[in-house]
Amino acid sequence: MDTLEVYDIAIGIERRLSNMYHRFSTLFKENTEIQTFWIGIANHEKSHSETLTLSKGYLMWNHPSIRKRRINLIQHSDTKELETLEYVLKEYERKIRRERVSLQEALDILLKIENSELNHLYKRLINLSGFKLLPRPENSHRFIYEHMKTIKSFMDKYYRGNQPAIQVEDYADETVLSSPLSEVLQGKIVEIESEMSYGFIEGKDGERYMFLPEDISSGTWEDVKRDTPVEFSTIKLPWGPRANNIRFRK
Repeated sequence: MDTLEVYDIAIGIERRLSNMYHRFSTLFKENTEIQTFWIGIANHEKSHSETLTLSKGYLMWNHPSIRKRRINLIQHSDTKELETLEYVLKEYERKIRRERVSLQEALDILLKIENSELNHLYKRLINLSGFKLLPRPENSHRFIYEHMKTIKSFMDKYYRGNQPAIQVEDYADETVLSSPLSEVLQGKIVEIESEMSYGFIEGKDGERYMFLPEDISSGTWEDVKRDTPVEFSTIKLPWGPRANNIRFRK
């Protein structure tokens, strides 16, 4: 299995997990708190698939030969782990198609996925792509450490099964997708694609900057509205600049 195939499998797994968790949000829509939890988890996995897609493109741009030859930059153990995850996910999808799962069964599935190597594989693929990494801001809400804290809090309230608990502190040194800090720019949000979870900021220089939910460092994706004034830094990508470290201005 070559490197690009590994990215494709990981992207597919994250996308399918998002779809499965959205289905859970529909199953448990009678309880607003539970439905909101599953929507948040689904959106988190969707942002992972989108970030991996960008990372794959960045890798292909910086290493053109990777498209022409079957180059493997991934450890064999990682490819085996992905294959195992793909098989397990297929089994879960079959189960969900055949029967209505209970909340406890859905939480069992979530714990098994989150206790797997998927999040660690995600980080390794991001690092491999060549993006620079900086320490995660303490108020960040979109990354793996905060994601795990959210899950643990929900599990403490609702879970009654016997799956091992999530070890949140294993992710305490989490880092985020970023690049060396650029100057702080100002602008406003001019376009939002809610279904695809991305948007565009127009800077005062007239340049348009794409952003994803995980690029927001103060506030949440739900706070994003057209014409909202923002401050932000930028990442220079081969296909154009991208905004990150976005903060809403009053």
